[in-house]
Amino acid sequence: MTFDDESEFDKLDFQSNFKQFGAPFVLGKNIKNDLYFINNAKEMHIFSVDQALMNLNFDALQILPIAKFTGMANYFFRYGVMRRLNMLSSFRSFQSIIMPDRTVSLTIEQTDEVCRDLSLIYINILGVLDNYAWVMVHQFGNEETKKARPASIGLFKSTLAEDCNLKPAIDAVSSFRGWESDIKDRRDPAAHRMPLYVPPAAYTPEEIAEVDRLDNLRVEALLAENFQKVSDLRSDRTHIGNFVSVFLHDPGEKAIEIYPTLPEDIGQMVKIGRIVHAFLRDPTKAR
Repeated sequence: MTFDDESEFDKLDFQSNFKQFGAPFVLGKNIKNDLYFINNAKEMHIFSVDQALMNLNFDALQILPIAKFTGMANYFFRYGVMRRLNMLSSFRSFQSIIMPDRTVSLTIEQTDEVCRDLSLIYINILGVLDNYAWVMVHQFGNEETKKARPASIGLFKSTLAEDCNLKPAIDAVSSFRGWESDIKDRRDPAAHRMPLYVPPAAYTPEEIAEVDRLDNLRVEALLAENFQKVSDLRSDRTHIGNFVSVFLHDPGEKAIEIYPTLPEDIGQMVKIGRIVHAFLRDPTKAR
């Protein structure tokens, strides 16, 4: 069950965008042409998620005077949900550097920026959901739920599902349980073990040797305080290899495609957010 227009929810899924903007034109006869339309579908998916995230943020502002939050619910909504939604604007910063059709290697500065944004996005996606759970508990939860251990509070935890006051909303988001498990595989290492990483480029063995040579020269130039040479060597490095749109935690793990994975994950969070917002406005809607 959702609390929003189904067609709007569909736009947050890549397959919906692919069916409209990609599939009719992908004929399997020309790889370059097919890639153009696949990337076009990915871009439309990104724009749909961008707009939906902006709308969710605006909707959060509208809820404040309507919901009449209790003190603690107000605390978690203002300083948890709303702050984290604002931090997810990192998605736009990420896009400004990497879109689906990028092939040029990332600079060192760009690599640092997109890695920071990516980890920030994944930490805050699940952070928003945790904050929503606390808002619901303090706004509508029974006394037993409010006294539960903090580790047992979550939209996909049994504690909330067993609370009759919260069960209707928890049932409504239960279809996202599989996604929540998948995204934890992407988020948890970023929070507790290895940060998410976007490789600046893919290299042939010969190109790897050239990158190592330039990096050694750059260190030598840096030690000699020849900063112009450092800058020139950095520029030379970006002309080696081709960018491949993937991210991972460490080199030994399987790489994950940035698009459509990243906007798809944000889109699922937005769907859950809309469900929770509708419940916060009127808990009888979920019954």
